[in-house]
Amino acid sequence: MTLAALRLVAALLPLAASSATVADWPHLGGNAQANGLAAAVGPSAASLSWSRANMPCLISWIPVIDGGRVFTVRQTYASAPYNPPPGDSRVHCMDLQTGATLWTFDCPFEAGDWSTVVYGASGGRVYVGRGGNGSSASARIRCLSAQTGAVQWVSADEVSTGAYDGIVFMEDGDPILTSHTQMWRIDAQTGATVWVTARSCSVSGNCGPARDGDAIYVDEVGPGGQRISRFSAASGQRLYSSQVMPGFLNQNSPFCAPGGIVFYLRSSNEGPAIDLFYAFRDTGAGFQLLWTAPSYTEPGARHAVTPDGGVTMLSREGRLQVRDQLTGALRAESASSVLSASGFTSSMVAVDSLGRIFHNNSNGAGGSPADLRSFSPTLSENWRIVLTGMSQGGPSLASDGSLVLAGTGEVRRYWTAPPCVAADLNCDGAVNGFDLGLLLGAWGPCQAGACPGDLNGNGTVDGFDLGLLLGAWG
Repeated sequence: MTLAALRLVAALLPLAASSATVADWPHLGGNAQANGLAAAVGPSAASLSWSRANMPCLISWIPVIDGGRVFTVRQTYASAPYNPPPGDSRVHCMDLQTGATLWTFDCPFEAGDWSTVVYGASGGRVYVGRGGNGSSASARIRCLSAQTGAVQWVSADEVSTGAYDGIVFMEDGDPILTSHTQMWRIDAQTGATVWVTARSCSVSGNCGPARDGDAIYVDEVGPGGQRISRFSAASGQRLYSSQVMPGFLNQNSPFCAPGGIVFYLRSSNEGPAIDLFYAFRDTGAGFQLLWTAPSYTEPGARHAVTPDGGVTMLSREGRLQVRDQLTGALRAESASSVLSASGFTSSMVAVDSLGRIFHNNSNGAGGSPADLRSFSPTLSENWRIVLTGMSQGGPSLASDGSLVLAGTGEVRRYWTAPPCVAADLNCDGAVNGFDLGLLLGAWGPCQAGACPGDLNGNGTVDGFDLGLLLGAWG
């Protein structure tokens, strides 16, 4: 290896470390598109890493994951989610690897406030508040340090975003929050309001956004039903809306896939002609309806896309399906229903980078058992666990492949060692300096056919292989 080549490696290492960052689970929906697709490889078996069984909670809220830490709210059984007494609705920060509590935070309380909500976490900041209760309670956002729980700032304005709505982040870290009547973009550095704009969701709750670039997608009331509207993330301006989807009320949020494909579960128990799963294409000037499919009625559901261009939904009979994003063609269907024992189901879905699907058949806010099933990309069931009162409590997938779940009685982490990627030459679970050393040691033509450092298979370990390794760094 020449001195010039080593200098090139040194110059490229910082770039590789920054460009290969894998996202965690920053908020409901898992990413800006709110489409449940993770970059990590989830657990291949129901291998329990840790359980915190001493953390009771009336309703299990989402475990938000960022930077090796889990953030969630736990409130005692003694109170309701609305107007809880001070100290009853704490934010808990836990170590992802051990489950140990690192810090807790009591969000300041005023009469009429709702349960504390962890809206999301990104870039070392955690955003919490007490808005919600059907958008009837407004409160200021508090930005906390992910490391210490110390308050970094308090927002200039109050927001009424609740736990069921969800948020998204901009590339610069600004959170965008919604309620059934308004949307806000908040400056991540200061808490100042960048813009606030009106919108109209049919039901107060489950009125969250999805983002693709500058496009913010939300559902709004239209004449005789609902429609999808596009707003500008830069200005907050409403740009245009889809055709009306007929029906009375709805309690679901849209999600999207790259290329301007927007999905919406129209779910109000009004029959097969009304309760449909919709797919639209955003043309840049309006929305084109791509397809619809009859769906199960499941308010508050969070479905997901797959890495090979599929999208999940439930059939009218409650079977989990994967359909083609562009055509709606049925690709796969589970062998049996995935509904909860009561039939009331609000799917929470995550998909890993191998296309494996993790489905929580949440039975609402109560203490009933819920199933977490892991499926292959073709919807063969791999494994299943039961956790009481899972509700919104996952699945949340971390960048290291951890699957975190929260029930009314405990918080759990499941993890198995992910398969080695090609650039992980010593198979220690990370692409790092050890692999770089092995690759540089094998620099030059392979002596006997293929060799481990020859990542592109061209018969020599060279700059192309170095680029592939650096691109997978982390």
